Amino acid sequence: MSDTLLRQLVMLRRIPRHPRKITVRELESHLDDQGYTVSERTIQRDLLTLSGRLFGLLLDDRSKPHGWCWQQHAAPLDIPSMDPQTALAFKLAEHFGQRLMAPSTVSTLEPYFRQAEQVLDDHPSPVGAWPHKIRAITRGQTLMAPVIDADVLRCIYTGLFNDRQVKARYQRRYDGQTKTYVISPLGIVFRDGVVYLVCQRNDKAAVVHLALHRFIEVEPLSDPVERPAGFDLGEYVSGGGLDFKLGEAMLNISLRLTNETATHLEETPLSEDQQLAPTSDGRIRLSATVADTLQIRWWLLGLGNQVEVISPQSLRDEIADRLAQAMAQYQTG
Repeated sequence: MSDTLLRQLVMLRRIPRHPRKITVRELESHLDDQGYTVSERTIQRDLLTLSGRLFGLLLDDRSKPHGWCWQQHAAPLDIPSMDPQTALAFKLAEHFGQRLMAPSTVSTLEPYFRQAEQVLDDHPSPVGAWPHKIRAITRGQTLMAPVIDADVLRCIYTGLFNDRQVKARYQRRYDGQTKTYVISPLGIVFRDGVVYLVCQRNDKAAVVHLALHRFIEVEPLSDPVERPAGFDLGEYVSGGGLDFKLGEAMLNISLRLTNETATHLEETPLSEDQQLAPTSDGRIRLSATVADTLQIRWWLLGLGNQVEVISPQSLRDEIADRLAQAMAQYQTG
């Protein structure tokens, strides 16, 4: 393959899809970084020649600076062509992973999703039916996902992708007040239909999480994000960061469970140090070390009469008091 053809392939792959565009000068800089030193005039001549042969490549001269782009729905430059297994991977990504992607990523992949659809239609086989044979659901009550403003989502993801701060107006959940924050995005977490931004606010060291659907307005900033030393999103989540922690100390809990609930927890343990043992009354005693969170309390209350908290005593008293208040509501009726 000649250097000219290789250079043109590198250039074509750098050209974005409408509505974004790239100038000849930016293409020159990109090619230079890739080891191809050519003039702007040569690039312009190549682009004009290629646009006459490639459907979908066009010059956007409606505003300055002029730039080049692929039409929004132009077929992707795919060498070699997409095979059925690759098409299946794209369809699965579209079906199950689209909410995990930034809007700009979804837009970039859209032509591949459509091409994958065409490939699977053109090659009828069990492969094409695979996305219809898989579903992912939550264990709890299914709730409708809250609506997130598209501009907010786009700006948050751009800041996270580029490690840049954003300025945001946010409506707090507990008092309904709207506050303005300068935010350093650190990560995104999806939980039961709700999308949370893990971040720092107003240059404070504390790491918090904010629900994306409560953002009212977001604007990008040029200031870089300074990630906290040693921060790891996985450790933040596994350590109970999204479970509304009430304290840093861990809870050593002891529970009595029905056999049915104990069987479930034997298959899906509460913690790595969980232990189960039979008791004299026919129930199962569970001991485990868990984070001190509101989430563990909601989980215990949700189990109702299937669980009895033995220790710590403070947690036992708290759960008993909440159950008594719940019972009182039904008795007064």
